[in-house]
Formats: sequence, C-alpha cells, structure tokens
Amino acid sequence: MYNNYTPLQQRQLALQEYSNTQSTYLLVCASARSTALKATLTDQLHRKFRLVERLGGELTASVDGVLLAAEDVELMSTALMYFAKALQDGADYAVCNAVFGFGGATALYQSQPLQAQNRCAVVSRTLLERCRAAAHDPENVPELLALAAQLCTKPTLIPQALLHYERGICAEDAFSAHGKRAFIMSHVLDMTGAPIVLVSAVPVLRSMGYEVLVLGPSDGGSLHLFLDAGASVITRSSCRNVSDAWGMALCADFVIANTVVMARAVRALSGTAVPVLWWLHDAFAGYPHIAHQIPTQLGENVRVYSVGSHAANAMRAVRPEFEIRPLIYGLPDYAAENFVRTDLGYNRGRPLFATVGSFERRKGHDIFCKAIRLLPPEVREKASFLFVGQAADKEMMDSVRTLTADYPENVYYCKRLTRDEIKSLMEQCTGLVCASRDDPMPTFVTEGLIFGKPSIVSEHTGTAGLISEGRNGFVYHNDDPQQLAVLLEHAIERPEELASMRTECRKMYEQYYSKEAFEQTLRTAVEDLTAKK
Repeated sequence: MYNNYTPLQQRQLALQEYSNTQSTYLLVCASARSTALKATLTDQLHRKFRLVERLGGELTASVDGVLLAAEDVELMSTALMYFAKALQDGADYAVCNAVFGFGGATALYQSQPLQAQNRCAVVSRTLLERCRAAAHDPENVPELLALAAQLCTKPTLIPQALLHYERGICAEDAFSAHGKRAFIMSHVLDMTGAPIVLVSAVPVLRSMGYEVLVLGPSDGGSLHLFLDAGASVITRSSCRNVSDAWGMALCADFVIANTVVMARAVRALSGTAVPVLWWLHDAFAGYPHIAHQIPTQLGENVRVYSVGSHAANAMRAVRPEFEIRPLIYGLPDYAAENFVRTDLGYNRGRPLFATVGSFERRKGHDIFCKAIRLLPPEVREKASFLFVGQAADKEMMDSVRTLTADYPENVYYCKRLTRDEIKSLMEQCTGLVCASRDDPMPTFVTEGLIFGKPSIVSEHTGTAGLISEGRNGFVYHNDDPQQLAVLLEHAIERPEELASMRTECRKMYEQYYSKEAFEQTLRTAVEDLTAKK
C-alpha cells in the first residue's frame, strides 16, 4: 500500500501524526463507478465509516458527517482520519490538497478551502442537512458540494495531499466557476530573487479581484510564500513545457510569465486572446542558452516588462525590436515587521560588510575577495566581511575559502541564513557589497535599503542606475577590484558617513521598491493589458 503512494504523499505520510477519531461516524457517498475509492477504503486507519451510493435512508442519527466524492479518487490511508479530525475540531466543511495524473506527477496546493472547485470534501451533518434542503436534487453530489462551499461557516483546509486523481489536472480543479482568473508561470520555486519578488504580485492581483494560481516545479523553498500570499500552487517537474501551461493559461483572464526561461510558453500564447505580462529578471549570461526559444515577434496580447534597465538591455541584445516597459519589483517593509531578531555575531565591534547570493562567476565573489586583499592591513583589520550563499562555482568558492583561511578573525562564510536571520543581518550590517559582473536587480541590496543600509555595487547591476553617488550608495566600474577597494576603504574609515545615508536609502526603497510603488505600476500594467482583451 505504502509503495502505491506518490513521492509527495510518501514524504508527507512520514510526517503525519495519528489521531484517535474512531468516535466520529462518517458516511462516504460516491457513485457506483468508484473502483479506486472503494479499493483504498479498505486500508483506512479510521474504521468508523460506511460507503453509500445514496444519502436517502442512510443519514441515521449517529452520522457526524459525510465525505462527498463527485468522481472516483484514491484516498491515502490517513484521509478519513484527517477528515474526521477536522469535524472534531469544529469544521463544517473540510478539503485537502491533491495529486493528479499517473504517478501523481502534478500536485495542487490550495491556499484557501473555498478557492477551488473541490470534487471531494467532508461536510458536517448540520451543513449537509442545509444543503439538501436547498438543493434541486438532494442526491446530486456535485450540487451538494457546490452548496456546501457556499453555505459553510467554518471551512478548513488540510495541508496534505490526501487525494490522488488518475486523470490530469484541469482549470476547474484550481479555479472557481466564477470570478477573474490570474495564472502565473515560474520556472523555479526556490529562494532566489525572481520567485521571491514574484510573490509580491499575488496580493496585488487578489486586491484587483483575481483568483491567483501559480505553476512551477517542485518546491525549492518559496512555495509556502505563495500560499501565504493567497495563491494556489500547481507543481509539476516539466512546468516549462508548453503543454503544461497551455490549458490553464487559456482558461485564465490574465497571465504573468516570469523570466525569459518561460519563452516557449510566451511564444505559444502570443496571438491568443489571453493577456500576457512577460516579466524579465534575467542577466545577460542566461540568454545564449535560451535565445533560440524567444519569439521574433509578439502578438498584441503580450507586453514585456523588466525589473530595470539592465534586464531590459539583456533582452534587447537579442531582440532589439521589443518594446520593454519598467516594472521594478516591490518588497515588504521588513524593518516594520516583528521578526525574530538574532545577534549573528559577525560584527565583533567592527563595521560589517556583507554580500548574499549563490556563488557563480557572474556574481563576482572573486572581485570582492581581491578587493579585500588590496586593502591596507591596518584598514582591513578594522572591518568584518561576510559571504552568504551556496557554492555553484568551484572557482568562486575557492576564492572565498582561501580568504577566510587567510583572515579568519574578520572574514566569514555562511552557506545559508533563514529569512529572519537575513533581516537581522540587514539590520546589523554597516553596508552591502554587490560585485556582480551581470546582475539585473540584486534582491539583497534592496533588502539593505529597507533597513537604511547603503551598498557598494558594480556598474553591471540594475541598482547602479538608481543610485545617487555618495547619497544612498556607491558605484564602481570595469569590474575593477582596485576601484572597489578604494570605496571599501572609504566606507571602513567613515562608518558614520554610511550611517548618515539611512534616510536617503529609505527614500530610495520607498520610491522604487516599496509595495505601494510596485502595486501602482503593476495595477496600471494589468488594467492596460486587460482593457485590450
């Protein structure tokens, strides 16, 4: 039995807790054509249930609730236990996440119990009686499910994939029958910049009346951010394929394609009736691998936006004819949040300069390392330096490891920090350093601005075009470690000058990167695009 579960279900099963629910009596109501459901009912941990094909005559006084199944579905062995526990905890309507397709390759994570058209739900006895009284046909399971979603007062979502549908997922599984639909495609769901800033689009779209559905591969750390923001999420490893996006996108009222990596999906949607906002966050380095997939012409339904001039120029290098509009991402005001503050211990009573990001050549960690080595010894000893990020490039990692070995008293490396620790770092550091050779709009630099911290950045970053030299940051040129070293020395010797930039740094955040600035720009873009629909 265990081996019949999908990989996601197996991972979740290992973390599930047992609850004694045998005092709760359930009916399972399904049609006669429910072979998979009947087979999986034999393995349920919760045993106090009965399978029926009709409700009339079966709703005895002892029945606490009914699991309504509008189609054949496989249940995990813990499914009835979780549904019964939801009733015990006071819910009158309970649904759960699900997997779809052969082997469960597609997963649907709901953010709210009423956001999707649920084909399987448990309904309390009291709510069921109300639904049957209001129904045209009190035996029609789909009608009862729809009424239960409308009439319930205490709905709940069980964040487990307790159901498995052998068929493929369709739009009706993720969107309600009514209302506006927004579909977002992301090639990754990790904790890198592009998916993190994409999360900010969800509350804006929801405030405009859209239900939001996100398509991406397996969770790499950011999936819960989209759920917390109110979106539902579909995961599928092959999410870049046109076929995975096509049906959902064509059933939507508005689409965001995130990054140039979704070029094939944009090409397929170009010229259709659905408005598409193609949002570019990409560096020059990625284009040689994907330029052949970028359409040479775009239909009137597609608009291209970028997080700044650097990202726009990267696309123009291969498609100079494209019109590209600015859409700089927005980040929440982390400084105003009540996050868990942690003394990271890297300051050691000295000014602290940090850089955050994966170790790859375009990020320029070797340039930062060379600049630190070029500092006069008496200056270098006055400061602390921190590198945060996972090693994607051996040469970059070796540069950092050698530096930390040579200067163990004030040069540090950390592979990963939690979100609260990142916020603590931004609060505790003196300034940030972004030595990237190619970086559209580094997120950690923006996070520093939230806390009023200036940065020293390369001219090859999107941030460089927004900095007022000496007022809210510094820019060096030509990937020259000597120029970076000069600015570093200036910052180390004058930490009070960097502290005095706090107000201007906050102004820069509020003008370009705040939630309010982003919402205004995105809202205008969406209204402009959908007005032409």
